[in-house]
Amino acid sequence: MSIYLKLVKALISTVEPSTEEKSYNKIFYRIMGFIAVFGIMLPMAFFVGVVIYALTQPLVSQGSGQNAVEMFMHLISVFSFIFGLNVIFSVFYFSGDIENLLPLPLKSYQIIGSKFTAALISESVMEFIVIIAAFAGYILASGRSWWSWILSVFGMLTLPIIPLAYCAIICMLIMLLSGFIKNKDTVNKITGFLTLGVVIGIAILVSKMGGLDTNKLVEALSDPNNPLLNVMNCIFPQVHFLVSAMVNNTFINLIFYIAVNGLAIAVFLIIAEAVYFKTAVGINYVAGKKKSKDKIISSFKMHNPCVTYLKKEFKILFRTPAYFTNCIIINLIWPVFLYIVYLLNGKTNFLDNFIYGIHNGNEESVLILILAISALSVLITAANCIASSALTREGKHFAFMKYIPLSYIAQINVKALVSIIISGAGMIIYVIAAAVYLNLGIKMSIFCCMVSLLSVTFVSYFGIFMDSVNPKLVWDDELNALRGNYNVFFNMAVAILLEAVTCAGAYLLFKFTSLGSLVIIIMLFIFLMILNTVSYLLCSYKATANIDKLSV
Repeated sequence: MSIYLKLVKALISTVEPSTEEKSYNKIFYRIMGFIAVFGIMLPMAFFVGVVIYALTQPLVSQGSGQNAVEMFMHLISVFSFIFGLNVIFSVFYFSGDIENLLPLPLKSYQIIGSKFTAALISESVMEFIVIIAAFAGYILASGRSWWSWILSVFGMLTLPIIPLAYCAIICMLIMLLSGFIKNKDTVNKITGFLTLGVVIGIAILVSKMGGLDTNKLVEALSDPNNPLLNVMNCIFPQVHFLVSAMVNNTFINLIFYIAVNGLAIAVFLIIAEAVYFKTAVGINYVAGKKKSKDKIISSFKMHNPCVTYLKKEFKILFRTPAYFTNCIIINLIWPVFLYIVYLLNGKTNFLDNFIYGIHNGNEESVLILILAISALSVLITAANCIASSALTREGKHFAFMKYIPLSYIAQINVKALVSIIISGAGMIIYVIAAAVYLNLGIKMSIFCCMVSLLSVTFVSYFGIFMDSVNPKLVWDDELNALRGNYNVFFNMAVAILLEAVTCAGAYLLFKFTSLGSLVIIIMLFIFLMILNTVSYLLCSYKATANIDKLSV
């Protein structure tokens, strides 16, 4: 047990900022942590709790009060499974510690068990918060006893076990039976397509259940023989046992819940002991293509330093599977998620009135469109983390930034330009398409594009500044450079919070003052220019100083 605990501690530390990184700027981490908690985590938890509370109340009178929270927990389990596949593949087979752990006198179950626990803890923090919020909404709506609160805390910590155990078993069996997965490039492609397919499938199912129409959802969930719920209870039986233990206040369902989780872990460890060493030996960290000596020599040509640096940044993002999946793909598929939101409206289609208002020049609808474009531009740019991981991605090659004949601010400008090009291009294409569809006219279309670009530019420069304060330069795999980098999350929290305040302030000015929408939009434009100036100055003075202070 002591070996297992030591391994878990060591593995968690590889995805957490080091002691030196944390001590570099403690005040920064405290402030950003506060903003992240109150700007993202608590509002998200509150929203989930309110939704479950609203769905549970009408179901209680029909004797199906637990169905809403059960369905939500199944949804969480599905996403845990989908996103867990990539994580488990990376942690089990493509992490840099493999070559150090395999030669040690350790059993397979010790290595794999510690890796599984570390992945569960590291990847499920946000999931824990969402789970406890959903249980809180259910308990408050159904009036359950103190026993339910205890079970909810227990469930929060243990509910993701079975989805990740499924991931682990499937990963090991695939590696055993398949000869084509010998590098993580293939894994990223498979999990990427699988994730998109599942998201679209869930959206279609929810749309058929009535979309976001509360009455339709309640009607579907009130059916005691809901076929979808019955199928999900077979796939993830732990959810039904845990919720039943809350409803009936009995130990028998809790025992079943513990037994099912224990069985999943036992099967997973037995398979690991039998096949893990066989499947882990001979794995390539990345797929590489060999170049001939002549090709390498011919590739050395004189270019403008900034252009060369720009090409380098683009190649890293597009050729590295982890970066391509997490930083590039999101800029291409976000319209799919918008369409999913439209599908989720079901037959209510509240967007129809909004679109009708834009077609007819309604000032409020036009203002909401402009604010939505700005908010979406900020969200996409912050979520793709191209800027907020710009320095972290350098990793052990960070010294390269100090020795090349290119100033720090020039390098920062190039990194920001990469984010602006990738994030802005995706936004502009879809903004123009929306402008044509909504018949906005040339002037308004140009203004929408300018607002989008200003929003993208602000987040890009601010993200680089955030990463410069405390970049995570020690990582053993590209995925850890993103998921182990708190600056990505902090940048998203600050950007979303600031944009929320901006949009809310603009809308309130329109509603409660005599200012017209055009005046509000011009004020928004000026405010975004101020934000761009401030973020650029932060990079020019603070970020360059931070880079200079960092040791290599």
